[in-house]
Parts: sequence; structure tokens; C-alpha cells
Amino acid sequence: AMKVLNNFLSATAMAATSEAVIFGEANGLDMKTMLDVLNVSTGQNTATSDKFLNRVLTGTFDAGFAARLMHKDVALYREALEATGTAKEVGTLIETMWRRVGENVGDGDFTRVYTHMKGGGKA
Repeated sequence: AMKVLNNFLSATAMAATSEAVIFGEANGLDMKTMLDVLNVSTGQNTATSDKFLNRVLTGTFDAGFAARLMHKDVALYREALEATGTAKEVGTLIETMWRRVGENVGDGDFTRVYTHMKGGGKA
């Protein structure tokens, strides 16, 4: 349970941060400036403080975890939610999104969710 809930939170942070950064860029904001502000604000999370700074901004996309494996863990999390009868609205939305990312990015790094989302579903 701990592994899949941790990866669910990591996947959610990456997806939400990707969408927010893409929104900011579309409105003329610089990614590095956004990250600097977010990391001293309430929007700070592991995606803003580590993955975007060290993997996305640099263009290395090398966190070391395949997008398809992230989808697998998020799907296991959603299945566990159903099995326990706990709330699953966010889990279902995130699993649906990561299914598409996993299909598109495959064995590519899960930090490529940013390029997937920025490209309208193409990494």
C-alpha cells in the first residue's frame, strides 16, 4: 500500500505541476522563475523542488522511472481504492491521465509527462 500511495502522490504532483507550468508558459512566464516562486510558496512540492529543477528544466528527463511503470502503480492504487471502498475520484482521474502517458511515453522517463502534456498528448 505504501509504495502505490507514494507513487500516486508523486504522479499527481508531476501531472499538476506540468499542467500549471504549461499554463504559465502560455501566459509568458519563464519556467525557472515560476519554479523559484513556487518553491517559496504554498505550491511547492517534490515536482517543483526536484523533478522540474533537475530533470525537466535541464532537459535530461532522467528521474529513473518509466512512465508505463508509473501508470501501473497508479492503476494499482486506484484498484486498491475500489477494493477498500475509499474515495477514488482523484485516483480515477489521475489513472486515466497516466494511462495515456504510459501508452505514449512507454519506457521513457515519467518526467516526460511534461512533454506529453505540452505536446497535446505527444511526448
